[in-house]
Amino acid sequence: MPPRIHSTLLLPRFWATLFCAFWLAAGARAAEPERSGEQTLAAAEAAMNVGDDRRAEYLLSRIPPASLALPQIARAQILRSSISLKRGLPMAALQALPSGSDHVPLYAERIEELRGSALFQLGDPVAATRSLVLRERYLQDDSEALTDNREMIWQGLLRTPLSKDDPPRIAVQDEITRGWLDLAWQRQLGAAARYDSWAARYPQHPAAAREAALARAQSTAPAIGRPGSTMTMSPSMSPMPAVPGFVAAPAVSTVSAVSAPFASSGGGRGYALLLPLTGPFAATGEAVRAGFLGAAGASATDVRVYDSGASADQALVAYQNALADGAAVVVGPLQREAVAAIARLGTPPVPVIALNALDENAIAPGNFLQFGLAPEDEARAAAEQAVAQNQRRAIALVPASDWGRRVFAAFGARLHELGGQVAGSDTFESGTNDPSKMIKRLLGLEASENRHKALTAVLGKDTEFDGRRRGDVDFVFLAAKPNDARVILPQLRFFRAGGLPIYSTSLIFEGRGIDWPNMRVCDMPWMLDTSGVWIAPRNAAITQIPDVMRSYPRLVALGGDAWRLAGRLRERRLQTEVLIDGASGKLRVANDGRVSRELSCAAPNSALSQALAPPPAAQP
Repeated sequence: MPPRIHSTLLLPRFWATLFCAFWLAAGARAAEPERSGEQTLAAAEAAMNVGDDRRAEYLLSRIPPASLALPQIARAQILRSSISLKRGLPMAALQALPSGSDHVPLYAERIEELRGSALFQLGDPVAATRSLVLRERYLQDDSEALTDNREMIWQGLLRTPLSKDDPPRIAVQDEITRGWLDLAWQRQLGAAARYDSWAARYPQHPAAAREAALARAQSTAPAIGRPGSTMTMSPSMSPMPAVPGFVAAPAVSTVSAVSAPFASSGGGRGYALLLPLTGPFAATGEAVRAGFLGAAGASATDVRVYDSGASADQALVAYQNALADGAAVVVGPLQREAVAAIARLGTPPVPVIALNALDENAIAPGNFLQFGLAPEDEARAAAEQAVAQNQRRAIALVPASDWGRRVFAAFGARLHELGGQVAGSDTFESGTNDPSKMIKRLLGLEASENRHKALTAVLGKDTEFDGRRRGDVDFVFLAAKPNDARVILPQLRFFRAGGLPIYSTSLIFEGRGIDWPNMRVCDMPWMLDTSGVWIAPRNAAITQIPDVMRSYPRLVALGGDAWRLAGRLRERRLQTEVLIDGASGKLRVANDGRVSRELSCAAPNSALSQALAPPPAAQP
């Protein structure tokens, strides 16, 4: 018997597409560098179109990330997600997608289609339906695509039944999403379903035709309890309960233009606080919780705390539990990986205040704030305070690490915006014992010494030499840990930079061992305040939670400010681009949901240093 040939191989379109894939790949290898990224990406897409996911993956790996523009990056993410779905890896597919789709409207419908498919496979029909309903915004008037999308929603709901924990999450969805989920729930009730009530609640819903068919089928089926009936009802299929005090979240577009772009449930069961209370980050989680509950005061009874654990998966479980319990506002999680995992689920049904930030180039979904203690805020404050003092030329010393590069980039960019200039910069390895060569080079002393050596060679005799540092520097920007600062600061003084002001980030301020008369630490009011409103609550915290304050005083302030943001959000008083006085700085919410902090720079608070000092060791 001759071998069987798959019918697809007989189609001319198959061979044309396959030829196109290999032609594009060959072209990519021979193309100029500036064009190879686009051609290789197109070849990878063509390979995937004919089902060759291995070649598509290989071609993707050959694309330099820096060679792609934003729309091309979205295409690459879509392709990676498609490959993972084809291989039955829905979590990988979800992680490959961008967290939002609004920034690439040309590809938004495909992004939300893949997100919906992945979420259905992961067993989350609520989030999956929400993504596919969002997809219809980008399908416009394509009636065939709309029909296919609605069939995808319904088939997904048939394959992925709702659980008894889902009704509180359903209650806070937009009306179209809620209608689909409510209909699926009614279907699960079997003969006990109330389709007439569904039709009254959701007139002109896209699922109306399905509801009518289900109602007709129900009317011809034997009723539960009648003689001869074979239908039974699972105990978990109780009618979908009303959630006390819960009002469905309005669509984002209904929020006032002066408000932040975040919907609020307007009620619900208070605040959900997602923090790591077990595992290696438990101490940091306890510090944030102490600050949050302390600022909440009597309203702490409205707060439910969920353990987000040490992994993104644990945080996702805590997040879903918070939604199921009917939270009005979710605060947390704390770890960056967990924040990214929740953002990848798409727009949340209730506002989320994440206590960390996504990667710099990531775009968050709607209804999603990012609030953390970014060191970049402190670096920008250093540039602003220096320029305000007419100090415009700086030398900068930062650690040789990703953290150091981020801080230096923020400082340099802000100084340049304000008309200043970084006259010289260098990096150091943390724990260095002898930074003298680096400091001499930055201060221009090496050049001065070289000129003296050249003069000595010309004259043939040694001459008196008094090295002078460069005179075109107004201040020093130093980002260093206390131990590194104790090595660097004396060297600056030794090489005649003792008269220069030094601006530093909060990293340097553990409260002890900083001996520099012109030191300015750019830090939060919680740490610098010596005569204002934060003294009393800070002293109370030192008295009530001394160990936490000694170890993580700034995280206590973060928790307190998270409460202030959550309260304004729930009461619909949170506005974009309006300053809010907080313990961690003057807070400003941007239209993209990022919360920045405006900070001041001042001499280290010696009184606070003494208060936060460890207790003396017990005498033997």
